[in-house]
Amino acid sequence: MNAKKLKMKSEKLKIFLILFFLTPLFALNISVTILPQKGVVKAIGGNKVNVNVMVPPGNSPATYAPNFKQLKNLKNSKIYFTIGVPFDKKYLSKIKEINPNMKIVYFGNLINTTKNPHIWLSPALLQLQAKIVLDTLIESDPANRAYYLNNYKKYINTLADLEVKGFENIHQKAFITFHPSFYYFAKDFHINQIAIQKEGKAPSFAYLAKIIKLAKANGVKTVIISPEFPTKYAKIVAAKIGAKVVVISPLNEKPEDTINQLIEVLK
Repeated sequence: MNAKKLKMKSEKLKIFLILFFLTPLFALNISVTILPQKGVVKAIGGNKVNVNVMVPPGNSPATYAPNFKQLKNLKNSKIYFTIGVPFDKKYLSKIKEINPNMKIVYFGNLINTTKNPHIWLSPALLQLQAKIVLDTLIESDPANRAYYLNNYKKYINTLADLEVKGFENIHQKAFITFHPSFYYFAKDFHINQIAIQKEGKAPSFAYLAKIIKLAKANGVKTVIISPEFPTKYAKIVAAKIGAKVVVISPLNEKPEDTINQLIEVLK
């Protein structure tokens, strides 16, 4: 091998070693139920955590069943964050069996008496979730306490800014959606969410007529549809009341971005 080839090989080795040592040698393996939880965990944990999501993008946590590979990945997880969606209620006991040593952390404790699990779409409740993540990561990995705390402060500031933005900019009094995904968002900003779906079922014609009447009485200007749920009923209502239709998924990875979208469409 000539000198030129040796030099090239040496340079490649140097680059490999630099990349190797820049990559964290230790990362906590964490599992979560839905994608927005990953966003919260990554916001605090950064490159010190690997996050396994059980319900993949585009699927509903009410109907999705985990595959073998996902269940196998749970064996490597040290922590599991639940959120209180139907997936958790159906599969949590099986998840515990697969990895009995995995710490289970319940975000669902923040859910109120309505049993609505969409707590990741409230800036106020997101701040509580971020604190739970911070405490859990510090307990599991105290050596990186300062790193997690710094990320936590930045995330809390982002959420606080969103709260201010919401109160200053939301002027609509009510909006319509098919599934009651935005309950806690509406509660935070004192706006009325009118859900078409009732007790998990599609509406009857009589109930749809009642929704249309309620929408007109509340001066609804916006109907929010989500790709995870049926859209035809929301579109019917929108056409009847002359409201704009906006597509927003409640299951985007970064819940702060979803909250910002909601604020923008409800100005």
